[in-house]
Amino acid sequence: MQKALIILTMALLLSSCFNPVHKMDIEQGNIITADMVNRLHTGMSEEQVHNIMGNPVLLNTFKDNRVDYVYTFQTGHHPKSEKFITLIFKNGRLKEISGNMYSQYIK
Repeated sequence: MQKALIILTMALLLSSCFNPVHKMDIEQGNIITADMVNRLHTGMSEEQVHNIMGNPVLLNTFKDNRVDYVYTFQTGHHPKSEKFITLIFKNGRLKEISGNMYSQYIK
């Protein structure tokens, strides 16, 4: 009986070594959809962009004419993926759109 108990304990301990710990999916930042990006165009006012994109997570304190929307996602043990879109304004109007989210969803 004692042998069986020791074998059972050892089997349980060893089986836990092969079962990786579950890691949660981590999603952070602004969720940006293809529809949102496709609605952006140069010449839009800051208010129009804000209505489409929402509040940015990052505000550049050194350049008030630049707004960055960043989205990161990490699934369990996989590497983190980062997507972003950068909007440059001049005189209150959208002048330039760049970033890997924009190039991915361009019409």
